[in-house]
Amino acid sequence: MSEAHLPVFVYGTLRPGAGNYPRYLAGRTQKEQPAWTRGLLFLVRAEDYPYLTDGPGSVRGELIDLAPEHYVTLLAALDRLEDYVPAQPQASLYLRRPREVILTDGTVRQAWVYLWNGPAGAGVPLPGGDFLAADAR
Repeated sequence: MSEAHLPVFVYGTLRPGAGNYPRYLAGRTQKEQPAWTRGLLFLVRAEDYPYLTDGPGSVRGELIDLAPEHYVTLLAALDRLEDYVPAQPQASLYLRRPREVILTDGTVRQAWVYLWNGPAGAGVPLPGGDFLAADAR
């Protein structure tokens, strides 16, 4: 699979069961699998959304294979949602980058992951790295 058509790792409001999933992903995916990636998860409490940064922990989410017929338009919509402007990464709130994601069976895949590019200290740590966990919400 070329880098241009990587799956997307979602770890926050785009996960199945979270607020943005129905609007953006429902009915537009080919496969959804539990997965995790390395990093630290933080929560911006005022808006109740998470962000991922590099770090020694693990962040839980889902690996989403987008349906081919929706891939280009859906990835552009996700970029807008995450305030990622490919031509202006320095002005973007998140950066979409290829990154290793590990499935529950241990399989390692490359996926697009939105990494925090906003101000340092904007959120509070989410212990356990799972946005949907009862104690994190």
